[in-house]
Formats: sequence, C-alpha cells, structure tokens
Amino acid sequence: MPNNDKNNANSVPIGYQSRPDARATLIGIGLIVLNGAMWAASDTSAQFLTRTLPPIEVTWVRYAIHVLILFPWLRGGIRASFRTVHLPYQVLRGVFAALSAITFIIGLNIIPVADATSVTFVAPFVIMGLASVVLNEHVEIRRWIAAAIGLSGVLIIVQPGTDAFRWTALLPLLAAIFGAAAIITTRLMPHDDAKVTMVYTGVVGLFVLSCFLPFYWVMPSVPDVLVGFAVGAFGAAANVITIIVYRRLPASLLAPFSYSQLIWASLFGFAVFGVWPTLATLTGALIIAGSGLYSAWRERHLASTK
Repeated sequence: MPNNDKNNANSVPIGYQSRPDARATLIGIGLIVLNGAMWAASDTSAQFLTRTLPPIEVTWVRYAIHVLILFPWLRGGIRASFRTVHLPYQVLRGVFAALSAITFIIGLNIIPVADATSVTFVAPFVIMGLASVVLNEHVEIRRWIAAAIGLSGVLIIVQPGTDAFRWTALLPLLAAIFGAAAIITTRLMPHDDAKVTMVYTGVVGLFVLSCFLPFYWVMPSVPDVLVGFAVGAFGAAANVITIIVYRRLPASLLAPFSYSQLIWASLFGFAVFGVWPTLATLTGALIIAGSGLYSAWRERHLASTK
C-alpha cells in the first residue's frame, strides 16, 4: 500500500536539500520508483498469502517482520527510540496505521491489487481535508477541485450503482482514511524524530494485531512462511527507502514519481494472478494520478513564488 509516512510534517532534518543537484535528483527519483516496486511486491505477496491465511494474520506477519528488521537497524539506540513527549499521539497514530493496514489487506482478499492501490492514492486529498478541519489549515479552492476530481476516479474504479459494485471495494478507501488520520496525528507531534514515530508505529501496530491474532490464527505452511517473509521484507525495504529519500529531497519533487506504484501493481498483479486492470480501473487510476500530479505541481509552483 502507499506509504503515507512520506507526508510526515516533522521539522526539516539534516541533509535535506531544498534545491538538490541533478545527480541527487536522479538518484532520488530512481529510489522512489524502486520504492513503488517494493510496496507493490509486498502488497502482491500479501494478496497471494490471503488465499491460505486470514488477513489479520497476514497483516501481523508484515508488522512482525517489520519490527524484527527495524530493531537491529537502530544500532543500540533502542531506549532513545522510545523517548517521546507525545506518547498518547504516538499510540493513537500506531492504532490508525494498524487499522489502515488491516483494512487494506482485507481489501486485497477481495479486489485486485491494482484496484486497491489506485484507490489508496486519494490519501493526500483525504489528508488535505482532515488538515483543513482538524488543524485549521487553509486549502485553496483549486486543491479542493483537484480532490473532487481524484475522488471521481475512485467512483469510476468501484462503479457504484452498477452490478460490478461491491461495498467491500471501498475497503481501500477506508484504509486511505485511516492512513490520513495517522498522518494528521503525526503533525501533532512536531518534537518527535521520524525514527521514534517509526518505532512506535511498528510496536503499537504489532501489539494491537497480536491481541486479535489468537482468534484468527491458522498454522502456516513452509511456503506461507516464505511468502510472509517477502511481505514483511519488501514492506520494510520500502519504509527504509522512504525515510532516506524524503529526508533529503522535497516531497513535491518526488511525489509525481510515486505513481509508478500503480504501474508496478498492475504488472505484478498480471504476473502472479493473470489479472490485468479493467478499462474502468485504468481510467480511474489516470484521473487520480492526474489530479495528484496537478496538486504536486501546484505545490511546487507556490513554493517557488514565495
């Protein structure tokens, strides 16, 4: 699923380049395209795993491997990684992130990965709406129009009012809403480092899912374990790439290339399941991507005129 942590509004970290050189930009773009491939691979593996394991268990596996990979990466700074002045918000963010993950993976059990991925790309517009209400941020009318156009792309994909419509197709949209809520919560924690937030997100999510796991546990086979490791490893790799790239280059520069994940999801979905996106999915995805690209361009334009 799309990694909403790239919208983290923490203070600008050391190493961030407001005007990066050509080489840094090219490397950053390449890493973002790779990031999209990692998320698509993780999501496709998760969809494959939901054929034999419950979605709760698949999500738990993703979180468990994420945490296992995360802690050695902290290199002994575990205590510092739990030091926060916003503990309630960190816990709340972790819950929202876990709800986003589980609703998305339940959705993968029902609809193709390309459809689910396309719908979740409305998350930036949901974040914009929540920021306007919760954080009292000013949003210009052009962005509201872009958001409305993006949401129309979702309607084209899920096709309400037709025989093809299923309410369960809205689960990725619910995942996007929970993910947006996690980002808004992040913006309420300006004094916590991104590493601290990443640790709490993993640990809180793993704890929440572990509370439900006994009720859904199914003993995995050896192939299930291998696929489960792929789910977590690809997701963890995508998270690491996100942190590295977005700490050095502006989000408005990289955001357009994040839509490469739609292409990867389509390719992996066809390669693994033999399912190619329908005309409705392709049309809706193009509309969502187009509105998102316009918003990214508008953000860069406004920043350059200040």
